[in-house]
Amino acid sequence: MLNTTPQAFASRQAFASQQALASPQVFDACATVHCEGASAASPRESHPRCLHEHELHLIGARPARLRIGAGADQETHSFAPGTVVLLGPRLPHSLAFEHRAPPGGSAGELVLRFSDELLRRGMALFPELGDAGPLLARARQGVQFVGLGADTLARLRRIETLRGLARFSEFIALLNELAQWRDYRLLADVFLADAGFDEDGRALRIHKAIDYIRDNYAEALSLAEVGAIAGMRENAFSRSFRRATGQTFTDFVNGLRVARACRLLASTRQQVSSICYEVGFNNISNFNRHFRRIQGMTPGEFRGRRM
Repeated sequence: MLNTTPQAFASRQAFASQQALASPQVFDACATVHCEGASAASPRESHPRCLHEHELHLIGARPARLRIGAGADQETHSFAPGTVVLLGPRLPHSLAFEHRAPPGGSAGELVLRFSDELLRRGMALFPELGDAGPLLARARQGVQFVGLGADTLARLRRIETLRGLARFSEFIALLNELAQWRDYRLLADVFLADAGFDEDGRALRIHKAIDYIRDNYAEALSLAEVGAIAGMRENAFSRSFRRATGQTFTDFVNGLRVARACRLLASTRQQVSSICYEVGFNNISNFNRHFRRIQGMTPGEFRGRRM
């Protein structure tokens, strides 16, 4: 029979607490970002998976082969050690390594997993996260980053050693670096997302629209104009855009403009009025209103805190 005396209960509680402290996974159970080493059990391929999370892979000492897609759409890519690859949610894939891991050691592979849904929610609360929208859209085709610097790779590895807010803060810094990295290649010719989102090729069209906005955010952009570039009617484009980015078209554009204004305010001596027009706002009062809404302060106050 189970001993239910107070002494026995206290003993079980103490044992459970010790187990919790001994296992770092307890602290990761509700984490936004999960870290793990890639499977080292076998060099053979795992079965193709279709996950609901983003996967950011750092290829370690062993070359790797990625199969992405299924059936006639399947493509195969080979990666050298040190390669970084981002795979979006619901993207069928399998990753295999060419050699076994060294006995009793680690081959240095690392995988970060993070929820697409949580980031989308975060974009609605923190407009600055909207900068990652185009990156997450590209991830639905798989992204290989070319020529990442040693500092970025070190940041990626450092995330594995951190917990809680420190890990999340380092992850956001890494996400920002990857979102701004312009030397990359897409791994699939078409989106291979779930049919519920990608029917009629809408995901590919939204991807095209996001890239256009990012390249032209300082110009006068309208929902109808960008929807036409994506080949979609205005209402359908508006709904699909919000579903993909977690933001309305207007909030997404203004978020990019304010983010660029913040960088200019912090790194240059340009007048606020000059920055206003450079980033795409058509009058200073409109600029100040959106800046205060997003940043919680005026452009002048923002600059003053960084001087």
